[in-house]
Amino acid sequence: MAYASIIVDISHEAIDRVFEYEIPEPIADLISVGTLVEFPFGNSNKVRTGYVIDIHEEPDFDPEKIKEICGVPGKGLAIEGNLIRLAAWMRKSYGGTMISALKTVMPVKERVRKQETKTETPEMELEKPPVLSLTDKQQSLVDEFCRDFSNEDYKTYLLRGITGSGKTEVYIGCMKQVIAAGGQAILLIPEIGLTYQTIARLKQHFQDRVAFINSRQSKGEKFRVFERAKAGELDVVVGPRSALFTTCKNLKLIVMDEEHDGAYKSDQTPKYHTREVARKRAELEGASVILGSATPTMESYTQAKKGAYVLWELDSRAGDGELSDVTLVDMRDELHMGNRSILSNKLSEMIADRLSKKQQVMLFINRRGYHSFVSCRECGESIKCPRCDVTLTLHANGTLMCHYCGHTERSPQSCPKCKSKLIGGFGTGTEKVEQEIKKFFPAAKTLRMDKDTTTKKGDHARILNAFMNKKADILIGTQMIVKGHDFANVTLVGIILADLSLFANDFRSSERTFDLLVQAAGRAGRGELPGDVLIQTYQPDHYAIAAAAKQDYEGFYEMEMAYRRLLRYPPAYQMFVTLLVSEDYARVKEASEALAASLKEACEGEKTTMVIGPGDATIGRINNLYRRVIYVKCESEERMEELREIADAYEAENVALQVDVNPLLSY
Repeated sequence: MAYASIIVDISHEAIDRVFEYEIPEPIADLISVGTLVEFPFGNSNKVRTGYVIDIHEEPDFDPEKIKEICGVPGKGLAIEGNLIRLAAWMRKSYGGTMISALKTVMPVKERVRKQETKTETPEMELEKPPVLSLTDKQQSLVDEFCRDFSNEDYKTYLLRGITGSGKTEVYIGCMKQVIAAGGQAILLIPEIGLTYQTIARLKQHFQDRVAFINSRQSKGEKFRVFERAKAGELDVVVGPRSALFTTCKNLKLIVMDEEHDGAYKSDQTPKYHTREVARKRAELEGASVILGSATPTMESYTQAKKGAYVLWELDSRAGDGELSDVTLVDMRDELHMGNRSILSNKLSEMIADRLSKKQQVMLFINRRGYHSFVSCRECGESIKCPRCDVTLTLHANGTLMCHYCGHTERSPQSCPKCKSKLIGGFGTGTEKVEQEIKKFFPAAKTLRMDKDTTTKKGDHARILNAFMNKKADILIGTQMIVKGHDFANVTLVGIILADLSLFANDFRSSERTFDLLVQAAGRAGRGELPGDVLIQTYQPDHYAIAAAAKQDYEGFYEMEMAYRRLLRYPPAYQMFVTLLVSEDYARVKEASEALAASLKEACEGEKTTMVIGPGDATIGRINNLYRRVIYVKCESEERMEELREIADAYEAENVALQVDVNPLLSY
């Protein structure tokens, strides 16, 4: 005898409530996870419909009180059924509960009044014409996709194209084929800031049958987009990773632009990676996937080299464009010459040159704030968060802030430990760069784009529109300014502290540094004017920085893969990390040691499996919660899943546990 757990209504408010029904033998073969079924409900036994989210052999309640499912509606599997199946796959692949997986994939069902459903898309002046004009290479890729699509041969394509090579034009060409055949497409982007430029470009080709979803929208606005897509009123839906779960009527293409970006990894349970979930949804729907980037992830490029993905390459810029010239500046030499500014002499000269020519400049530093931390020069004491094991970041208004828990306090005038007045900020951030620019170039108009300046709805569009319309000479920002933006008048990109991300305690730090530098360099010279890129670094010989300066992806990939194989890191090996968290350090220490012992016992004698830890996390305390970690490395993906299930099933009183498969960040 089998039993089904059923949800009556698919909405966030109702997902937590499930009902158990018996599956009659005559229709058992028709029922699986995701199936829409009919069943008697409540005291009146009125027949209602719902979705099966789990099937099990043993009942959770008294079998005599469990009613039977009536049947399966003749109309077959509803659109939501595939999303439920996707949730079940996510739970199996990434751990967590079915409820958490369902809350991730199911659309919010909250209606709004008609006058509130319209979402304004800011107008942006784009120089590209509405007619799609493809190079011979771009056309050959679109033709290949069309042949496969016409034969219902749905594949995953990895498009590695240098910055400015016209990847978006290839996406649009493939979308046109899908839409002409009655299908729909989802275009995923990593940053909200990219939404407006992308939407404007797509509307040139698909008019009002394009809509976007992002976290700044109300639940009602999102619901309206989901309803239009489900009714077939939209051809393309654009948005960050959550847009992947749009309830499309006939989904036939998923495009994941800038697929290397870390924003595609969820930081909430289940800790899924959008790339893998997109491929699974495409499999369930009968759809194709296109992954695009100038710097594909090590995982994706490895799959392409193995033949699991079809590799597409665009190795030249569209039109007559050329890659920008890149200059490396060793900041150690600047110090020897007596220059203690965060701007090298060469960068200052180049900024002055561009300002005199009425051209625009972008300055990138991967850290917000004014100073990285505040420390006493007398005793060395640094000002730390009282709730987290991190130093507080100093902002220009004199406020110290923890970017983990949000704690704020005023910067002290004297050292709390030794009372010395020799206390001040060290390091630098976007605010500090902006101040330096204003000091050296007081006439220049600047804009700053980071998390502190984009807290409100519409902030991204406001800043980008202002820069696009040449209302500012210099745009200063964190990594959000280097992701896919296309400003024709930018002829200089300066990268401050290029090796900042190399210091992270993370096996992906070199890859992340390479990606950021190549993407940042790609923002210069995208119009008719040639561009220059200047990279300031203290480690010009590091292979990630040297390869980025030469835009040498293949060279970087080979060097990085050798490192990954040697140390057994993904994609050479599979890995997962288990994070245990508690308010009581003794309790979380005991729980982590017990779980580690269980994992080590389960893989005793296996030469290709490693259990590392337990140990304190890199940041051992956040918001007064203590954190311990265990790492597991396996050669086999199947073996990793078996061990992950042991970790996922572990329970300890007053200890929370999270499992992260192939993590993008260290713990």
